[in-house]
Amino acid sequence: MMSVNVFYYYTYEGSVDIDAVADPAMKAAILAQINHFGQTPRQLFLRPHAKRRTDRKLPLNPLKFSSHLTPHEIRTITSSVAQIVTVNDRIIVLGQNNIIKPMTHTKYVAWGFPDRSLRFMSYDQDRLLSTHENLHGGQQIQCVSASHDGQLLVTGADDGLVCVWRISSYSGPRAPRRLYLKKTLCAHTAKITCLYVCQPYMMIVSGSDDCTVILWDLSSLVFLRQLPEFPFPISAILVNDLTGDIVTAAGVLLAVWSVNGDCLSVVNSSQLPSDLILSVTTCTFSDWLETNWYISGHQSGAIKVWQMVHNSSESAQTQKQPSSQLQYGLGLGGKLPDYTLVLHKVLKGHKHPVTALHISSDLKLLLSGDSGGHLFSWTLPDETLRNSVKWG
Repeated sequence: MMSVNVFYYYTYEGSVDIDAVADPAMKAAILAQINHFGQTPRQLFLRPHAKRRTDRKLPLNPLKFSSHLTPHEIRTITSSVAQIVTVNDRIIVLGQNNIIKPMTHTKYVAWGFPDRSLRFMSYDQDRLLSTHENLHGGQQIQCVSASHDGQLLVTGADDGLVCVWRISSYSGPRAPRRLYLKKTLCAHTAKITCLYVCQPYMMIVSGSDDCTVILWDLSSLVFLRQLPEFPFPISAILVNDLTGDIVTAAGVLLAVWSVNGDCLSVVNSSQLPSDLILSVTTCTFSDWLETNWYISGHQSGAIKVWQMVHNSSESAQTQKQPSSQLQYGLGLGGKLPDYTLVLHKVLKGHKHPVTALHISSDLKLLLSGDSGGHLFSWTLPDETLRNSVKWG
């Protein structure tokens, strides 16, 4: 392959003999240009580059091959499973009204106590570290989320207010923790049901019993936009930290929104109005082609795997519905979504409502938890099947 000089020619070694330039002004000008543009090295590497690996296999996306997944109960806790987190090979499971504190994953935040307090607890020893009372003026906290760096805590309560707190730094593990109120965000008119802090896109997303979802700027702590009003209260929210897409669940409606609030797709997930969506998750694998898969956990105990495909695709055409039904009561101003959520598989294994879902960032684990405290792992049955499945 022939090399092509792409930098300013004075930067290349031997392009000009500076000592042979007699004119002082020209010599000064050439030196100035060399000093400005720098010098291009004659050679950087002494050995050829290693060949690109063509045999590297991406991990199997468990959602893409969900028809082969089988459930295995791996743990049981004493309360409803509220959060599942994987850190390396460790699985962290939190019960109702608990979330793990990010970064160290050694502490968790708990709420819902009779005294309406919020507490920091040690995860391994289950020891009380600090108690914080009267954070919402006597109102009960309903949900909590934390920033990825573990420095901000966001709480939502019965009063419809969203409060953003800064967690004080402390000198030692036994020093008291303090919460400093940065701002109270006011827009909802009923209790807050779910929160998500997305630090990569500097955004807070809040859902409420008033059937609204609101986006807030995490940096300036101001109102950004409100999604179209839903026909049901909001039951679950998730933001894909890789793409910024927002996943919302309201009643039986599952919807995906862009970071700018445009509806990408919406589907009626169940023919039974009572089969509410209680939990949602999606892939955050670094391959962007793997991010169009979504999972919903339902009141009936079913787990549904969805693939979001463009309306022009063949799989979208097979389940095309009348345009009047595609908005499902959402006020989209007559603009229909460009994508369709196609049901790929219904996973059955839970006997209780599915309250938590998680896919590890490396796609190795699909985990689900239910209101009975049961934690399930969904895996491909054996290596023979794994080897028989086409990669990609």
